[in-house]
Amino acid sequence: MPKKVEEEPKNEQIINTEAAKAKAQEVADNVKEGATKAVEKVKNDKILLGVCCGVAVVVLVLLFSLVCGGGAKKAVKNYAKAIIKMDEKKYCKSIHKNMLEEQYDDIDECYENMEEMFDNLKDEDVKYKKYEITNKKKLDKDDVEEMAEDLEDKYDISEKDLKKVVRFSVNFDAKGSDNDQKLYIYVGKIKGKWYVIDQETRK
Repeated sequence: MPKKVEEEPKNEQIINTEAAKAKAQEVADNVKEGATKAVEKVKNDKILLGVCCGVAVVVLVLLFSLVCGGGAKKAVKNYAKAIIKMDEKKYCKSIHKNMLEEQYDDIDECYENMEEMFDNLKDEDVKYKKYEITNKKKLDKDDVEEMAEDLEDKYDISEKDLKKVVRFSVNFDAKGSDNDQKLYIYVGKIKGKWYVIDQETRK
């Protein structure tokens, strides 16, 4: 005769079912909390990544500016250093090619001319020891337009290509007060690059 299986009391089944539901709910809550935290982390990581990318772009722009010329002040410094060091190549490269072509057949002739001039200064014992930029002034729109017209007439540089002009006051200290120089040096931005476009003696 088969053994009779005793049925589990109903109230104990209910308790077990409720316990299972509670456990399932706890697991679901844990999963939900974990998912929420994961989503928040992804959001925060995206924000952090965006900030990092933004900083990286700014740094790259600054480095690019430094490598590719560094603006008006960099141009006038290169020009002044060329005079101090009597470096004919750096001197000639500070000037727009159209302006050089007005005076010389090619840039090599500019090198030769400036080398000769620097040699003459050395023979006369003239040596510039240092330079100092004492002031700078950004020219207003009317002055820029006037200089742009002048560049187009004399050197065939299109008016629209000259975007900005900055005037620097530069002092050159030489051996002997008679050889000291005080100049206004004008640098202009032509097609995104800065060149020395004019200079004049000042008091």
